[in-house]
Amino acid sequence: MVHRINQQTLQGQESLFKLFETLPSPVCLVDKSLIILYSNPAFTALFNNTTGSTYHQAAFHRDTPCDCCPAQQVFRYDSCEVCPQSPHGNNFDVYHLRFERVNAVPLLLQFWLDHSAPHSNIHPLFEGEKFSREILDALPEHIAILDRNGKILTVNKPWREFSRSSYQAPYRSLEGENFLELCRHAAREGDSAIEAIGRGVKAVIDGTMIDFALEFPCSCNNRNQWFMARASRFTGHRQQRTVLTYTPITELKQAEKEIEKLAYFDSLTGLPNRLLLKDRLDYAIDWALRERESLAVMFLDLDHFKVINDSLGHSAGDELLKSVAERLTGCMRKTDTVARLGGDEFVVILPNVKRISDVSSLSRKILYSLTSPFYIKEREVFTSTSIGISLFPDDGSDAETLIRNADLAMYQAKEHGRNASQFFSDEMNEKLLYRLEIETGLHHAIEQENFFLEYQEQVDLSSGTVTGVEVLLRWNHPEKGLLYPNRFLDIAEETGLIVPIGEWVIRTACQQNRRWRDLGLPPILVSINLSPRQLLHLDLVETIQNALHESRFEAESLQLEITEGSVKGHFKQIRTVLNELSSLGVNIAIDSFGSGFSSLAQLQHLPLNKLNIDHSFIRKISNESKETAIIRSIIATAHNLGLEVIAEGVETEMQYNFLKRYNCNFIQGYHFNKPVPAAEMTTFLQQKNETQDNSA
Repeated sequence: MVHRINQQTLQGQESLFKLFETLPSPVCLVDKSLIILYSNPAFTALFNNTTGSTYHQAAFHRDTPCDCCPAQQVFRYDSCEVCPQSPHGNNFDVYHLRFERVNAVPLLLQFWLDHSAPHSNIHPLFEGEKFSREILDALPEHIAILDRNGKILTVNKPWREFSRSSYQAPYRSLEGENFLELCRHAAREGDSAIEAIGRGVKAVIDGTMIDFALEFPCSCNNRNQWFMARASRFTGHRQQRTVLTYTPITELKQAEKEIEKLAYFDSLTGLPNRLLLKDRLDYAIDWALRERESLAVMFLDLDHFKVINDSLGHSAGDELLKSVAERLTGCMRKTDTVARLGGDEFVVILPNVKRISDVSSLSRKILYSLTSPFYIKEREVFTSTSIGISLFPDDGSDAETLIRNADLAMYQAKEHGRNASQFFSDEMNEKLLYRLEIETGLHHAIEQENFFLEYQEQVDLSSGTVTGVEVLLRWNHPEKGLLYPNRFLDIAEETGLIVPIGEWVIRTACQQNRRWRDLGLPPILVSINLSPRQLLHLDLVETIQNALHESRFEAESLQLEITEGSVKGHFKQIRTVLNELSSLGVNIAIDSFGSGFSSLAQLQHLPLNKLNIDHSFIRKISNESKETAIIRSIIATAHNLGLEVIAEGVETEMQYNFLKRYNCNFIQGYHFNKPVPAAEMTTFLQQKNETQDNSA
């Protein structure tokens, strides 16, 4: 182990210190104050604990150097000195060698050689220094010692074996050959790696570099391997020598390659991942700027991938993604990039775009490539993709903007029927900015209570009395003013904000109805619309129970309206929720019936009390319109199922008379009144109540 030696001292000298660790002779490294910075195991075993002490304290138990200690002379004159016998009276000769550290601060190496031990095979590397050839041969690094002219003085066993297996000079060089000459000869034949090694070694020999290191590939034993070449200089008795080592690093390079693959490539498809996509797109943008070219970014999302993943399993979904990746790659040029962002999303970079028509052609090629079936788990599977396209520099000047705009265009392609491509436009960007602004505003609106409710009465056609009100949400936006639901409800639904907004609506409407009852007004039915996300929320029933309890409001006076579309795809789950609500006594109505093409046979399995005819049919009522026949049929069928019918959006006397003639139960619309705030509705209900009392 290395004792007290810092990383700066070790830098570039790892092989040398490995050699010291294996030497049987004690070795230590001291600074100008003769404090021990390093001691090998043999030194530590001989002199016990040496950490932080001077070498004369450790070896001779003296606080000051002895008179015959040559250490100061070695530092002063850069010489190699030997004390023939240690003053301690033991059997060791002590060798002192000046050592240049990386920062050029001189240090001193002490070698304690046991002259009483049997003579071993020692090879002279420096005058006055002796290293064991057996030790050199045992090291895994390939080691060569060069003189100041670049001549190889000696090599160890791994170097000799490497020279026999390598087909490249100077890697097959041996003692007596000039390493620098061999490098120059190889450089003339175009070997740039050897040329760089030669320049580095010469710089170390000349003193212009303290040490040198370079990774290089080499053909050895008919396979490519990687090595780290290092060169460092030693001086002894005014004789300069250079140690050159080759360390095998093939496994390390392979590990680095695997790490790079994990960091930059998708593990499933092998395509570049998000990180590498960003790097390549940044590079493509820089190139396009310099060359004044255009480039395109495609954002791809598979259509109905979730259905395949859920029905066949995730392993089948993975197989499909790999097959799609192969087909996409087959459509591209060598200069194009196909990356996987995650899930079923892919991004394509098309540099050097000359014509927009070329981009359109490629998008059609991609769409066509996915039309043929995929064979997954012995099944024939079909899929398609929606493609959004953005162009540089028109649609963005940076990678993030181009990908975002292509993503937005992709959603437009899905809205237009899927299996299609769509170029980005400024209108899409305006739509995106509006969406972001509304989404941010919705968060603040919940916190700052910027919402309020309006109410529109529902009239019994047989008696003309107000039997209920529909609750309508309004948003008092601080900048945009009054906003109606069609401006923000879709965004609230997509982001999930409809859940807390819906809870507020339910609580507020129940509390308002309680106030009307406290004013002595007769009971009326309060109708509240529920969105699909609210219906699927696990806390819906509990939320309604709490609202009824807190407001002391009867469940029979609350009506929840759901659209036909909310039932599709989740029929069993929603039926369970509606049955729970119905068991509380809450009324359930299908809102805007006729716009969602629902099956009456399916709806009869829901606990419904009322059916609302969509206003689009009511608007078209005339003496000859087909809608009149449809409305008559809806009213008759609903009555046969035991449901009451309410017509929405009634505005004219003709519509009123028609609905009354065909026994529609209730109507709602501007024919009677527009939606009004709670205070106005309170006044209206009070006036109606007084009129009814007077007539009675």
